[in-house]
Amino acid sequence: MPKIEKIIYQSKKSLPKSFFSIPSKIYSGLGFTPEETREEVEDLFELKSKDHDMVLYTDHQNLRLVGIFPKVGATALFGYWETVEAATELNKEAFWLLQADAIAYEKTSLTGPLHFNTFHRYRLRLGETPSWKIFDREPVNPIYYPQILGDLDFRKTLTYESRRIPASEIRNIYRDKKKFVQGIEELPFTIIPLNPENWKNYEEEIYELVESIFNANPGYKTIDPAEFKLLYNLQFSEKLCPYTASLFKDSTTGKLVALTFCHPNYKSIQEEITGTPSFKRDFPKLKNPTMLAKSSGVHPDYRKMNLMNYSGAYVMLSFRELYEDTIFCLMKTDNYSRHFTDGIACEKAFYGLFEKHLGQ
Repeated sequence: MPKIEKIIYQSKKSLPKSFFSIPSKIYSGLGFTPEETREEVEDLFELKSKDHDMVLYTDHQNLRLVGIFPKVGATALFGYWETVEAATELNKEAFWLLQADAIAYEKTSLTGPLHFNTFHRYRLRLGETPSWKIFDREPVNPIYYPQILGDLDFRKTLTYESRRIPASEIRNIYRDKKKFVQGIEELPFTIIPLNPENWKNYEEEIYELVESIFNANPGYKTIDPAEFKLLYNLQFSEKLCPYTASLFKDSTTGKLVALTFCHPNYKSIQEEITGTPSFKRDFPKLKNPTMLAKSSGVHPDYRKMNLMNYSGAYVMLSFRELYEDTIFCLMKTDNYSRHFTDGIACEKAFYGLFEKHLGQ
């Protein structure tokens, strides 16, 4: 008799209580746990159900897995996968059911973990737990997850890394980027600090800039403003560091051309925070604060103008007064932005996205 129940998503009521209780068993004692709330999951499932079919595979105790089948395209996704280490047979059964459904949906490949698109949680963390344990919205998982996928004939298709630059090495960055720091005031661009007020003033333009910058990235899918605002909204802006997060605006055209999202790692005081973090309220509580360089990019029409370096130079103007160290977060291994920290001694963490081609 099958041990895995298959539940076709139809509404928020389709997700059983076990969907949200299984992770607590798996992450107990690890020192980190994925950032996931019932409200966030239910809202996203409801929003994506208009152009995706979703199926949950679970035994309600030790494993959950969601098959995500876009109405358009040949790739199925898997996400929301959590499992105890000993569930070898359960994983075989769950992924077999998922693959059979993917073939029935006429999909030719299966990719994950990926929660619908790259705006949401995706990738596995590979190898040992880094010293920081977890930063905001970092993909985290028990160490045995990649091996389970390998045993199921998945292969890494894309890789990423985070780099923690310790305080002792920060001076090398200042030395290497000195000319950009000195030249920042001469740029033909207006630098707009990303505080909540400016976020409200430029919210629609930020969405359009994000689309322009990242729409050619692997795995990226255009999303509508409503989905963008599930994560990137006024609450998000309140946790940004207004001294290092910025927008660059062309002084001639008034067009936004570059962005940098930076904020402190609030994890060390997570239990003291009510609701979502706030830089104004919570930064003073941090001891030895770490800055997270979360995302940065330049509009395609303005590349090859050193704006990535100048964005970094803007960060440096205030960094030493505020932070002890920094983590450059989740850079694709072959991404140009990764070169900003090349040659600097650092601690690294690695991540991977996995894929399996399906026989027809």
